[in-house]
Amino acid sequence: MIKIKDLNYHYFRKRKVYNNLNLTIQEGTISAILGLNGAGKTTLLNLIAGFLIPKDGNCEVFGYQSAKRNPAMLQDLFMVSDISDYPSTTIEKFCNLYADFYPNFDAELLSQCLADFSLSPQQSLKQLSLGEKRKVMLSFALSTRCKLLLFDEPTNGLDIPSKATFRRLIAAHTNEDQTILIATHQVRDLGNLMDRVIIEHQGKIILNETTERITEKLVFGLKSNDIQPEDLIHINENMASNESVSINRGNQSSQVDLELLFNAAISKTEKITPIFNS
Repeated sequence: MIKIKDLNYHYFRKRKVYNNLNLTIQEGTISAILGLNGAGKTTLLNLIAGFLIPKDGNCEVFGYQSAKRNPAMLQDLFMVSDISDYPSTTIEKFCNLYADFYPNFDAELLSQCLADFSLSPQQSLKQLSLGEKRKVMLSFALSTRCKLLLFDEPTNGLDIPSKATFRRLIAAHTNEDQTILIATHQVRDLGNLMDRVIIEHQGKIILNETTERITEKLVFGLKSNDIQPEDLIHINENMASNESVSINRGNQSSQVDLELLFNAAISKTEKITPIFNS
């Protein structure tokens, strides 16, 4: 699906964002791309979509060089970016204009998604709030039925009920043939959608694992006296609950806590990396 090899990228007169980046993403996964603000999450999505051109190295999507923006690639790829400037037209006319670019576009699904977000096709885009515009683009993205959907901070501007609606629509209206990448720093908004977690830090991918393998290797929960000091990787001592991440020695069962995992990965990279490389 997506193959990135020895990719280098930097902005004019700025430090390198990526230096010899390597990343493979399999078809049919829903992946969270986590990183600090400014770490390069948006840059990575733009490189995959072909909006940015690598300085060196290679980025392939569906076997095509993403930078060449082949029409066969573009008709099966859609990216929701953090853009708020839209034309002065109705939601219906805007969606009808761009629907023809996507052969698998599902008009009925668009109507359903808009209704679930309490939006009318006759509303003017110019008169919508930032959050409402984001709902339009999320609805349109799902309705394209593209094989690859890229979401850049999709929950920005959404209220709590709308975040829940977004998660529900993703779960209900995507299938195993679709690959979804969600770049965000708001990890608690993702719920249990993800089946793969990608963490980038200082221009490198420090973790790229399925949630199943993460729970095989790590335990998430409250710190207890049963955890051996050498197995404790990270503890969130700022919280009254003392939540922790530790090495799973006894096939213990727990759910991935994305916030704990992210904090552990960037603060204790030297401990996390060997666990998954072994």
